[in-house]
This record gives sequence, structure tokens and C-alpha cells, in this order.
Amino acid sequence: MPPGPEILTLENFAEQHLDALLTATSKSAFDAALDALLAPTAKIVLNGASVSRAAYGAYLWKAQAHERSATVAFKGVVAVPKDSKAIVQTGEVGVFFVATISQPPLLFSEIVTASLNLVVEEVKDQHAGADVSGRRAVSLTQVSTERPSNFTPIGGQ
Repeated sequence: MPPGPEILTLENFAEQHLDALLTATSKSAFDAALDALLAPTAKIVLNGASVSRAAYGAYLWKAQAHERSATVAFKGVVAVPKDSKAIVQTGEVGVFFVATISQPPLLFSEIVTASLNLVVEEVKDQHAGADVSGRRAVSLTQVSTERPSNFTPIGGQ
């Protein structure tokens, strides 16, 4: 008998779901990744403003709607599980990442730098999108900036 499905740690849950979301190259893959990450009733704060799940999805898709490719570099991940001994961990995850989105024309890339905090819980509503463990983010708080990769701010920062 083959081994069962792999249950991801909180850190891996966040990284894998965010990577799938940010590197999706079709709208259907993007929608599936968003559904796998966020609960239908997730509370979302983007750069200090409360936004709906649909508005957050539209914001992310707009940022990459015509992308050729994207890479995500995770610079730091920290997780605090509710129960560290549980097989399926829920709790809070903080992620810091830099995404490079290459867009036409080929010389244009956008750098997205973000800090994202998730509250991950087991969601009882098991409709399409939840990973094998039934976990999804019920709360997401993101602070992010975007800039062209060929842009150097004054002072070189």
C-alpha cells in the first residue's frame, strides 16, 4: 500500500500555498490556489485596510495578470502552533517573502516585498479547495510594496 497523503507543517503549508498562488500562470490555477489557501469567510487586511476575499484575489491577480513567470523567495517563516504535538497543526504563521514577477516586455520585472501573517484553522466546510488536512487561513494580514526591478530608490535602499 502506498503511503498516505503528506500533512504539511504550518511553515510548509504557508510556503507551498503562497508559492502556488503567486506563481499561478492561468486564472483557473490561481483560483484553485486561492481557494486552497483562504477560507471562504477569511478576514483580510491589506496594507492596513480591510478587504473582501474577492477584492484580495482581484488585487493579486491584477498584479500578475499578464505575467510570463514569477519566482518567490521566502526570507523568513515563523509559526506558533496551537498544539505542537498535533499531527495536523493549526495556529499562526508569519512569512516574509520577495516575489519577482517578470512581465512583457521581457526587460520589465516587478519586485513585490511582503510580510504576511496567517491564522490557520481546520475548516469544517470541506468544499473544493481545502488541502487534505482541511486547513485554511481564516485570517490574513499583509503589508507589501511593489516596485520595478530596474528602479533604485533615492539613497539606494
